[in-house]
Amino acid sequence: MTDSPDAGAGPHLTELDGTLREALERSLADRLAGSPGAELNLDNAFWGAPPPRDLGEALTRLGPTCVNVVVRIFERLRDIDPALGLSREIRYLRNVWFGGSAGFKVVYAEPAAVRARLDDRFAEADGRRVARDTILGGIEHQRGALWGALPGTLATLLRSGFRGGEPLDADSWREVHRPDEEAVHICVGKREPRLPELDDIHLDWRSPVVGVDEATRRCRYGFFIGVVHWTQARFGLGNPVFPLQRVDDTVAALAARGDAPAPWAEFVARWRDARWTLAMRGRDGAEEAHRWLRECEALAPPPREGG
Repeated sequence: MTDSPDAGAGPHLTELDGTLREALERSLADRLAGSPGAELNLDNAFWGAPPPRDLGEALTRLGPTCVNVVVRIFERLRDIDPALGLSREIRYLRNVWFGGSAGFKVVYAEPAAVRARLDDRFAEADGRRVARDTILGGIEHQRGALWGALPGTLATLLRSGFRGGEPLDADSWREVHRPDEEAVHICVGKREPRLPELDDIHLDWRSPVVGVDEATRRCRYGFFIGVVHWTQARFGLGNPVFPLQRVDDTVAALAARGDAPAPWAEFVARWRDARWTLAMRGRDGAEEAHRWLRECEALAPPPREGG
């Protein structure tokens, strides 16, 4: 999050999709009310600060990039399920992150209903197709560290004669889109009582899915694409540029400069008017923000000598 004299996210809440706004408002209201299960809702907005007074302040604390990630995920859920059934199964949004992947922890209204809806999307009746991960394809999203999940996973594979098996702690579904491009990945924990770390929805920047095994209804993965995806998601190698954050960081770093040229000051004023509109526009807004980043890099005053 970058401090800025702009008006914050509040004036732009009307630009949010109604289902998303309802989920955000419910997440904040129930946390402020102390409702059971809501104690981690919108957690970034509570870190090191008093509780936000309203949704606009909460989203301002998240910052434009986190808000943009949330909007992008809801866009992709809408493309998968145009009837919005999947979106409406999101009861609460918890902490948001971006890096080697980007997403948020989630509380589902009815986990069993989420599973059923995701399996229904395999047929691709009126939206993009999704398919379940194989037991190895979903190993990163089990309880604890990768090496902790590996022995149980291998034992399951051995018992099945390497013909398959079910993940231990969480099932996951991947959007079957274009290999090596952005796609959504949805994880639903299997343990009761529920463990917060197992339920999340995130974007993979480079999807490893190259197709679907029609007999098993499971994803098929490309080896080399899979390695690239895994190293990016796990170690952040080859992360994409996050233009909203990059411009915000540059503006913040140069905020104290009294010798900035007039074109830079004019750019900063325009950026403060545009940043939240871009954030609320999802992927289109993020792509347009790259143009702003190029302009930012061209206009930013050079470092002071000796500085």
